[in-house]
Amino acid sequence: MAGDGFDLQAVEGPFTEQTWDFTVPEFRWLLDYWVAKRGARPCPRWRDIDLPALYKFAPNIVVKDAVEGGRDFRVRFWGTEITEWLRFDATGRFLSEYFPAAGREGILTAHRMALTGDMPVRRWGVSVYPERNYVAFECIDLPLEDDAGGRAHLLSMCLYRMIAPKAPDTAG
Repeated sequence: MAGDGFDLQAVEGPFTEQTWDFTVPEFRWLLDYWVAKRGARPCPRWRDIDLPALYKFAPNIVVKDAVEGGRDFRVRFWGTEITEWLRFDATGRFLSEYFPAAGREGILTAHRMALTGDMPVRRWGVSVYPERNYVAFECIDLPLEDDAGGRAHLLSMCLYRMIAPKAPDTAG
């Protein structure tokens, strides 16, 4: 069953907003890089992104390809830091395969907003896994065009942090 194997549960959010206001230094760096690469266009092309330039931030980077205009998204690149936090690697998978059904439409809506909008999208919230701590996350999502000028990819950076231990289960 899609998404059920990872046991991710939303506690708060995810919340989504279109904004240019990013204060986290890593997000600010990626946004400035993206703006410089887009030039006079609404967004840069995938081929404009110099992957070696992203090396320092690669562990927190995700690149997704839009499928059928955003009906779904397939992961092209999934950073190692994201794998460590979420305890799975989604490289090559469709979002519909790994994202929990309960929050899937919300994340697809946020991704579509980033893909088609002319400004960055910020996502944030708190999640928990069974037998794990509460994890706060924040992400920036930026659109990329294909060579024909169509919106076809998302460049994202996600940062995670532990915020509180989960209370032990005393039932039983």
